[in-house]
Amino acid sequence: MKHHWLTILILLVSIDGWAAAPLTIDDAVREALASSPQIHEGEAYRQAAEFATHATRADFFPRLSASYAYQNLAESPYINITGTPVVTNTRDQHHWEIALHQPIFSGFAISARHSLAQLGLATRKLDLQQARQKVIVQVKQGCFDLLVAEKKLDVAASSVAALTAHESDVEKFYANGLVPLNDLLKARVARGDAVLQQHRAQAAVRQARSALCLQLGREFNADLEIAEAIPAITPLPKLDDQVEGAMANRSEIALLERAIASKGSEQRVAKSDYYPHVELIGRYQQDGEDLGARTNAYANQYNASVGVQASWDIFTFGKTRSRSAEAAAEQRALEQTLEKIRDDIRLQVVRARLDLDVAQGNIDTARTALNQAKEHWRITNRLYRQQLTTTTEVLDARNYLDRAQSAFHEARYGYGSALARLEWAMGNP
Repeated sequence: MKHHWLTILILLVSIDGWAAAPLTIDDAVREALASSPQIHEGEAYRQAAEFATHATRADFFPRLSASYAYQNLAESPYINITGTPVVTNTRDQHHWEIALHQPIFSGFAISARHSLAQLGLATRKLDLQQARQKVIVQVKQGCFDLLVAEKKLDVAASSVAALTAHESDVEKFYANGLVPLNDLLKARVARGDAVLQQHRAQAAVRQARSALCLQLGREFNADLEIAEAIPAITPLPKLDDQVEGAMANRSEIALLERAIASKGSEQRVAKSDYYPHVELIGRYQQDGEDLGARTNAYANQYNASVGVQASWDIFTFGKTRSRSAEAAAEQRALEQTLEKIRDDIRLQVVRARLDLDVAQGNIDTARTALNQAKEHWRITNRLYRQQLTTTTEVLDARNYLDRAQSAFHEARYGYGSALARLEWAMGNP
């Protein structure tokens, strides 16, 4: 029995440890994509556009309609034959019919509307892709922001511990009359400032964690830990190749290309009024004096017909021409917008690549500075304990070390953020 409870306890501890395991950045991205309102909104719009495409496709096929009419006349209808009234129908008249309409020619309007719907569906898919890319880069940057904030909190806590120990050394020297009161006051002020910096760092961690929790669809105050992630520095393609890839992958370009094509389809829809609209109509009808129009003592009870119907609005050419010209002008405007977007994307890729190059170079510089700051702090602290330097030198050395540590963490995780921005600028999925 004891072994049984021991096994259960081990399982519970294992489950608790698994539940509290740090979240990788890839897992965070997947969680955000699954819960993002922007993604769900885009998916709903995509489905709506897909249904719109189905609706326009139905216009190519026959349309079946049915109608029923009833009227009660005050008097039975009649005609005069040599002065004698002859009744031609009853007072109660029932009529129903079924008609089949098949479009033959619509001035290319049906195909143009279907093309518009297909372009609308493609646009919604691109909108969804764009929303996914936006969520991905935001979550990655949120993860790196949280990691940087946590590292800065570690730096602040280490600084508080180091300055507390230094304050203790100064108090001993002051008690023995080896240093003036001013040195003790400097040490206490420095420790107090370090505590304030620690509080600010704690608030920054809470803020970064809350922002990331909301991005993941969690409660803003939920527990969240991101696994340590240091992106590997790998050789990158040439800048020209990256710019060319962005031109092929960025959804903004594809969206505007679809919009330009849509304006072409809108022109075709507008110009369809220049032509007659022709449809084939097949009809079956019944007329009678009862509810189902099954009884008719005055005329044939049923009839059927097949015919062609053409309609043509002749005196609306001015309106048609204006609508077509409007769509053409909007198409030209979108073509200019597309050129501007291409220039903007080129600039975004260049900036992101330069930021990444700077971030990569900052890592080595910050690492060298950190090693020097550590050594400077070690030597200065030891010299002070031997009363070979001043408190001011110790406090300066600690300040240099804190700044070097923060700069090193910002450089390492800044490279990851810069890489995420470059991937977004290139339109990578």
